[in-house]
Amino acid sequence: MGFNTALSGIKASADYLSVTGNNIANADTTGFKKSRIEFDDLYNTSVLGAGSGNSIGSGVSVSKVSQEFAPGNLSYTDNNLDLAVDGTGFFVLDAGVAQSYTRAGNFKLDENGFLVTNTGSNVQGYNAVDDVVGGNLEDLKIPTDRIAPEATSAMELKVNLNSDSKDVPPFISADFDPMNPDSYNYTQTQGVVDANGQTHVVTYYYSKSELPNTYKVNATVDGNMTDDAGVPFLAETFATFNTAEGGVDYNGDGTPEQPNQLLYIGATEPGAGDIAALTQNPVTVNGTLGGVAITATLAPGDVRNNSSVAREAFDPLSVESYTYGNTRTVYDSLGGAHTMGYYFIKQGEDNNYELRVTLDGEESYTDPLTGNDTRFLKENTTVSFDAAGNLMGTYRGIAPYDIAQPIALEITGLDPSNRGKVVELDMFGSTQFALENTDTFEQDGFSAGELQGVSFDDDGMLTATYTNQQTATLGQVALATFDSTDGLVPNGHSAWLASKGSGPADIGRPNSGTLGRIQGGALEESNVDLTSELVALIEAQRNYQANSKTLETENTVTQTIINLR
Repeated sequence: MGFNTALSGIKASADYLSVTGNNIANADTTGFKKSRIEFDDLYNTSVLGAGSGNSIGSGVSVSKVSQEFAPGNLSYTDNNLDLAVDGTGFFVLDAGVAQSYTRAGNFKLDENGFLVTNTGSNVQGYNAVDDVVGGNLEDLKIPTDRIAPEATSAMELKVNLNSDSKDVPPFISADFDPMNPDSYNYTQTQGVVDANGQTHVVTYYYSKSELPNTYKVNATVDGNMTDDAGVPFLAETFATFNTAEGGVDYNGDGTPEQPNQLLYIGATEPGAGDIAALTQNPVTVNGTLGGVAITATLAPGDVRNNSSVAREAFDPLSVESYTYGNTRTVYDSLGGAHTMGYYFIKQGEDNNYELRVTLDGEESYTDPLTGNDTRFLKENTTVSFDAAGNLMGTYRGIAPYDIAQPIALEITGLDPSNRGKVVELDMFGSTQFALENTDTFEQDGFSAGELQGVSFDDDGMLTATYTNQQTATLGQVALATFDSTDGLVPNGHSAWLASKGSGPADIGRPNSGTLGRIQGGALEESNVDLTSELVALIEAQRNYQANSKTLETENTVTQTIINLR
């Protein structure tokens, strides 16, 4: 009886050594879970199963070798395909015969783009189509194809235009004073002879008003603003000039008005009707000076234009010709990149800005259907703000030349291969505050791109990045949990199989329910504690020696009985 007891102890100690040695051997195995040996004592029983109160034990047996699924430390790597589960759950593998489960996330790509383990088992998850993750569990695949280009089809521009910006020339709010050069922009003189044959000098002063390219005109005679009766020599008069570009036929006679041409001169600020009619009344100076009547008439054709002080014609290369501008990249249907410029020109003092758009430095293109020179953005497009600095709307028409009409901002011709395509420009959220001119621009086009890399986020989402700075969601890795992890059956290669004891796998998405989150670029280390295992080696060795001593003692006792005579 003692021999069997000692042998069972020796065998149990040997098994203890084996389990401990296996733990030590796998101390650096990714995702390995250490084993623990569990022993049961042995007692003989009678046929009826009732043991004696003073029964002697029959030794020891190994009842189970269980695994401890406590998490290991995370080790961060430079490989984005390395994954670790931070929390509960196992990666799901398809080994071809049955699903297996692992905590070792040192995955690779095979020649077909599938995510696999070192042994070739496929990692399972939910593949995506057009960035939408599906609901069927499949072998997770990373498409390596290039992505096709996408032409720009929508643009968003959020701009702040500094409310301190000035029209050119700026509005003069100061009262006119011929002795104060800051109260007017430029002058012209005219000689006139009175009834006595005396010559007088009439000087006309042009002071910028609140309307674009419009000036209030004042006059003096020999430096006097008023006549003997204290009445101004010149009644209130306004003059409006064409822009420095010209090119617009305001009166419909088939001939565009010339740059800086006088379009209107009269007693009131002009409206669109006055410009269309080219209303131009002679400027008349009347009054008495020293008791002598003085009359002077300045014909509209003799009125000096504003070219000396006006804003120069728009030129994207000249920052003096606009208030604020910037350039951004847009794309055609072949993925070709083009530089789109947008420029704001303050027009008057009513919080209005003319908007100009260029593509690759040009403001227009040749329409392939008509052969006409066509602007990317129709002329006289404006952006207006309210008194609080918020965007009020976008319009076509600039006062006083036109009556502004609300429009949606639409840009044509951005795609050379499809000039008829219309692209909307959304300026919602733009402001006019007392801050520096700034803007943010977004558009949905891009060039063709090659796969540059992939990464996983906390939810296990597999995201691809391409050489054209685009990203795409390719899928999501799956995780599994079990009612009892103690029932899992080791399958080698740091993987386990489900069994009746573990219950079926409950498969779901990371970071949901009780499932842990995914840590990309990291691996879970073995949970083996080498210090504890070395102590266990000493214990196993001690137990083995002690059981061997029992066997030796039994042998000595038996030999003594045999030697009796």
